[in-house]
Formats: sequence, structure tokens, C-alpha cells
Amino acid sequence: MTPASPDDGAWGFPNRAIPVGSAAYYAVRFCPPEQRERNALLLAWYELVQEIVEQHTDPGVARLKLDWWRQEVSLLSVRRCRHPLTVALQNTGVGAGSEIPMSAIIEAADDEIRSPQVHDDGAFTANCRRSFGGLFVLLNRLDGLAPEGERSCVECGGYCAAVERIRQLSRSPQRVPPDLGTATLRQSPAEWRTQRLDALLAAFDSTPTRPLPVLAARLLALSKAMHKKIRNSGYPVADTLVERAPIALLWTA
Repeated sequence: MTPASPDDGAWGFPNRAIPVGSAAYYAVRFCPPEQRERNALLLAWYELVQEIVEQHTDPGVARLKLDWWRQEVSLLSVRRCRHPLTVALQNTGVGAGSEIPMSAIIEAADDEIRSPQVHDDGAFTANCRRSFGGLFVLLNRLDGLAPEGERSCVECGGYCAAVERIRQLSRSPQRVPPDLGTATLRQSPAEWRTQRLDALLAAFDSTPTRPLPVLAARLLALSKAMHKKIRNSGYPVADTLVERAPIALLWTA
């Protein structure tokens, strides 16, 4: 089962995962020129995997799609990829050393499909660390940074994922702990809601102890700014997502 394969041009910078004016767009735009295309492709690949988790209607079909991506990632080491996106990644130097962290991201997605409801805070933090934290680890390896920095990558990437899940909790309530359902939060005192969500995000050590990859550092700064905005708004529970103006995103990135 081969996922849809638009032409190669659909995956360059910017692409549908990082449209002009988005937070991800500015994060990539201000990376070194030699990293820009690769980083845009990596974010597009990550988004494709997450779409399988978030938009599927049949778990069996979704897991078959992830199986296909597992096979595709395994072909990076021999430069025999088939999807235009992974072919483009090959051409930017993404190869054998990326197979393990990319496969780990796919495994995290598979686990979410098999167990879609986050059961508690521990499962929430683990999912966040394994998904976007895994992407930060991948960037760390591609940028040739010290392995000792991977713990900070896991924590900071996990924090970014957690902020986004909280921002979108009214749309995807299964991706946060059960006591953070939309109805519960709307009926709860604002003070309790703030304390509860503050505590959930405090589980992540979002202060890196070693330099992060360039893209990861920019994404972390943007997530911290978004966290500040949603917190100052009382962690709103609404169908309309909290957004930051493009000019604010530009200055943060």
C-alpha cells in the first residue's frame, strides 16, 4: 500500500506541512541555507506520519500505511527509496544513520493507533517524547551534535509536542489524559485548569543542557511563546485554536 505521492516539487521549501506564515515556516526559513531544504523535507515526512495517526478511520489500514513507511525508511541506507519525499531526503544526505530514529517515530505512531486514548500523565509525556522528541533526536544526529545532547532533545521536543496537544485538545481529546476532556475543563474553575496544565507541562525539562540542533532550538522558542500565550489566555478550551500573528512568529524565530 503506497501512500499518495505528489511530485517532488510538492515537498520543497515551503511545503504543505510548513506553509508560508506558519511557525514551522519561520523556524526553517532562519536555518542555515544548507539545512533549509532538508529540514523542510523532514517536517513534511513527520507530518505525513502524524496524519496517519490523527486522520485514520480504520486502524488496520493505518498500520499498513506505517508498515509501508517502515520499509521505505529501511531503503534510505541503500538509496533505493520510492516515494518522492524520501528520494528528496536521500538527495540531501539523509541516509543509513537516520533509519533508527525515523523508525522509532513510526513505532510511536503505531503505538498511538493501537492505543488511541492517552490513559494518564505518564502515557502523555511518553507519547510526546517519543514523537516530536524523536524528531529532535533525528535532527541532533543529522547535525552531527554530541550524543550526550539527545536527552535534551527528547525533553525539549516532548515539551513542544505537549504544548501543541494542549492547544488542540478540543479537537483531539484522546491525545491528552482523560481528566482533561473538553467538558471537564469547561466546567472546572479556571485556577484548577491552569494548575493542572502547568503541572502537565512541567514534567518536561525544556531548558536544554547542551546546544540543540538549529531547527530544534527555533521550534522550542516558538513553542515556549505559544505556551505563554495560551497560558495567559487561561488555557482556553475552544474549537478556534489560539494563534500567533505571523510578525510575532517571525520575531520569535
